[in-house]
Amino acid sequence: MERRLIKKDLMELYGVDRVTIEDWRRNRGLKMIEVSTHSKYITETDLFEWENNLKGRNKVKRLINKSVSE
Repeated sequence: MERRLIKKDLMELYGVDRVTIEDWRRNRGLKMIEVSTHSKYITETDLFEWENNLKGRNKVKRLINKSVSE
């Protein structure tokens, strides 16, 4: 059976809080399977697919300034 990741796993993996995970679900297309109102998970394969879909779409604009790292 494929590995399932819950919100807590994602929070540790990405170093973000629960609010950020919810934002990603609502606004960035992170699709988690809802088992109940308090239990959601995503498969490892679906997570990798979500990450790959984000790579090309969300380019970060950086300031042109030597003090800002690129």
